[in-house]
Amino acid sequence: MEKIILSEEQIQEICCRLGKEIDKYLKKQGDEGVPIFLGVMNGGLPFMFELIKRVNTEALVDTIQVSSYEGTQSTGEVKVTKEPDNVLKGKTVILVEDIIDTGITMHFLRKYIQERYKPKKVLVCVLVKREIEEAKYKENADFTGICTKDKDFLVGFGFDYFGLFRNTPYVFVPTVKEVKEWNALLEKEKAKSKSSK
Repeated sequence: MEKIILSEEQIQEICCRLGKEIDKYLKKQGDEGVPIFLGVMNGGLPFMFELIKRVNTEALVDTIQVSSYEGTQSTGEVKVTKEPDNVLKGKTVILVEDIIDTGITMHFLRKYIQERYKPKKVLVCVLVKREIEEAKYKENADFTGICTKDKDFLVGFGFDYFGLFRNTPYVFVPTVKEVKEWNALLEKEKAKSKSSK
């Protein structure tokens, strides 16, 4: 790997801090009913499941799935491929995502959830917030792990390369050599799948 962006220990520290921030916020709001943590599949799930262990407030957990990336590039078009299972109307919804970079996905999700499900409010909790000039939408998060101006391609702890490495317990930047090796592995798997049909 080229470098580690977030170690396992740093991720745990972030989750502890954000858990306390969320508890404090929800307590201050008073009795607004049970909040719903809505993890954005698949990338936001490792982060959400670590985070909710550190949240003491009673909460529901749900998921929504969108597609906007192909490999390492954003397509710029967001589609919902899995709707939440819970009723969100009148609830406090905490969207949990791995990253905000171009702002396209988060801008779409906020608007989509507000218009379709009519929650009381939509809050955003993100592990990595990229502050880049070319961001299409300047989307802010209510709870943020780290902010960075780096544009490196990230892998691990939810961040993937064509589905690989979401289960790595830390976030890192791969080398060019590693990416070539992964491409070879993916091609091999693709060939195996074709031959087994």
